[in-house]
Amino acid sequence: MALYDDVALLKMQPALSVMHDDALRFLAFSTEELSLEPGDVLFRKGEKSIGVYILRDGQLSLVVTESTETTELSAGDMIDEAGLLVEVTFQATAVARQKSHVLMLPRASIHRVLQEYPSLIEAWEKNIIQRLDMVRQVFEKANRTLPYIEDRNNV
Repeated sequence: MALYDDVALLKMQPALSVMHDDALRFLAFSTEELSLEPGDVLFRKGEKSIGVYILRDGQLSLVVTESTETTELSAGDMIDEAGLLVEVTFQATAVARQKSHVLMLPRASIHRVLQEYPSLIEAWEKNIIQRLDMVRQVFEKANRTLPYIEDRNNV
């Protein structure tokens, strides 16, 4: 794919949306494109991350165990956002359900961009805080709803 397309895909990611075009171009240059056929495994549960994966096209499933329901991922989805900053252990196995193309963005590239463009650190931190606050609000709303649901089940 063209560099322009990779930059656009990176910019679509909420975690990277505050980065300016120079930083995104640097990141796009540092990505590795992986091609997967149906049934190919991108990573296995228990493996350590070296960055994040962004599904360019196709479909992947995240499988925790054979007996659990899978999570389906489609074009544009980022896998393992925390892997942008720290090494994490994958909690599921990612399997291609159809021919798929995935960008692998190494964590070291993010660290390099933040070193080159220190002004991005504050913007990125604000972005993360805002997004975490949105998650907190969803949980608070769910907690307010739970007593009502429990009361109705006891009737």
